[in-house]
Amino acid sequence: MIHLKNRDWKAFFIGDLFMVKRPKPRSEKQYPTGNIPFVASGNLNNGVIKFCASQENEKPDHGNCITVSPIDGSAFYQKTDFLGRGGAGSSVLLLYCEQLNRYTGLFLSRMIRQTCSKYCYGKMGSQEGIKRERILLPVDTAGLPDFPFMETYIKERERLLLQKYQTFIGGLAPSKEVKKQNS
Repeated sequence: MIHLKNRDWKAFFIGDLFMVKRPKPRSEKQYPTGNIPFVASGNLNNGVIKFCASQENEKPDHGNCITVSPIDGSAFYQKTDFLGRGGAGSSVLLLYCEQLNRYTGLFLSRMIRQTCSKYCYGKMGSQEGIKRERILLPVDTAGLPDFPFMETYIKERERLLLQKYQTFIGGLAPSKEVKKQNS
């Protein structure tokens, strides 16, 4: 089993690790129902508040990024392209990084959420403020973020959870004796 305690950790500024940008101004009310996730501030459902159809000639925001809510600091990895809430109100920030993939994205979004959870409606984070936030990350021997470790750690956690789930489901399946009696 992989442990987080056996690692060296270091603080990094979000702005040094990620390109931070905002989506174009848009509101979910502008869009009819479709199959593209509309991501806004919120700490449920990966930030997805509905599924929309994009407007003519509009390109969705690129997936493989982390969305952060300046309202409550919730952070989610977005695998697929989506429409991000831009403008005022429940606008999100988009964080892009070359080393991001599903596994590092899940690890990093958890660390960002932990740091940015101090934000609230009365004390929202700004784009520049979130860039200056520091997150603790495991580091390699050169003192750089250990992205391969983060990926391996999340894969191991998923494997253990899947194993636990399969054991649980296996316990719910009817026994062979019950199947024979019903035949």
